[in-house]
Amino acid sequence: MNKLIKILTVFLLIIAIIISSVPQSADANAKGKAKAPKFNEPTPVEQPAPVPVEEPIVTPEPGEETVPAPEATPAPAPKDPKIVLGYYVKYWSTDQNSYNSLAQYGDYMNQISMATFNVTATGTVTGDVPSDGVSLADSKNIKSYAAIHNIDNGNFSPQLAHHILSNVNLRTTTITNLLALVKNNGYIGVNMDFENMYASDRANYNQFIRELVNVFHAEGLKVMVSAPAKTADFPSSAWVGAFDYATLGQTADYIQLMTYDQNGSWSNVTGPVAGYNWVENVLKYAVSQIPSEKILMGLPAYGYDWNTTAGSGHKAVTWRNIPNILAATGATPQWDEASKSPYFHYTDSSGHRHVVWYENELSILEKTKLVEKYQLGGVSVWRMGLEDESFWKAVELGLQAQ
Repeated sequence: MNKLIKILTVFLLIIAIIISSVPQSADANAKGKAKAPKFNEPTPVEQPAPVPVEEPIVTPEPGEETVPAPEATPAPAPKDPKIVLGYYVKYWSTDQNSYNSLAQYGDYMNQISMATFNVTATGTVTGDVPSDGVSLADSKNIKSYAAIHNIDNGNFSPQLAHHILSNVNLRTTTITNLLALVKNNGYIGVNMDFENMYASDRANYNQFIRELVNVFHAEGLKVMVSAPAKTADFPSSAWVGAFDYATLGQTADYIQLMTYDQNGSWSNVTGPVAGYNWVENVLKYAVSQIPSEKILMGLPAYGYDWNTTAGSGHKAVTWRNIPNILAATGATPQWDEASKSPYFHYTDSSGHRHVVWYENELSILEKTKLVEKYQLGGVSVWRMGLEDESFWKAVELGLQAQ
């Protein structure tokens, strides 16, 4: 028994020694004591910061060029649309020719000038406001001018123009009445179309336009001046001498150049109505005197028929009637390259020889291209009601040419 107790005592002593030799784990919540490292777990070593590596510089081989990346090309600024202005007339109470043109072809134009007004010797304005035409233009977002003439007894009167232009009080009265006309009828401005003035009224006309512009600009309104075509300045010449391109071009908003009637029924001299070479010479002079963006080049929708046998009885012919004349006479159209104008000959029932110079799609197209060449403000057309859609299509194509 004692021996068994001794053996048991020794066994328990051995067990106690073994238990006391096992290491105690660290208190997870104790501060200042590090955890004992695990057996066979390497102690982490702090790594050095990475050193940046420079990209190698590639040197081109001799003869080899480096091509820089192309720069983005900025989009071109949109151009202002060119002015396409048609002249609207009403010669009698039931005349609907211009109205019908506006109704059918209004999409081709953005402005009209209503040539239905005259001034009198007292400075009053006479004529009719074609209210149906104004309303139709408004519905198509087409801007309208009131065109003012110095017509007396059916003709442009130099005496009437002189009477008004040379009198400061009459100038003021006329301008006041023009302002009332424009404001009361929704026009954007006035188109002065005084023609056949005395050359000696050149300074008077310049002064009148200055006074007109001062009044109209104060009201936010525009002034356009119609001027005859010329290839140089002729201050003392009849018909053109009164028009000082440089002064008028500096003062007015637009100059409507009448680049037509190079030849006409008033003379026995036959030839183009608006030859390309003549029109270009007019424009070359005009842009040397007038800011080009202010110029509207005139286009004719008509031609002339000369009776070369009789030497009289010459007459105008309309664009839309040319096919009928060709069909009735059996004439063969011909083309003059220098003037880029068509013409033809025929013999009438009396045996008289005729020559007709006119415009067609090609002649209008070629002249309209000059708008881009000389950076003009646009075109004007004399007149609405003489043409058909082929005329306007030619204008449209010419303005699209670059």
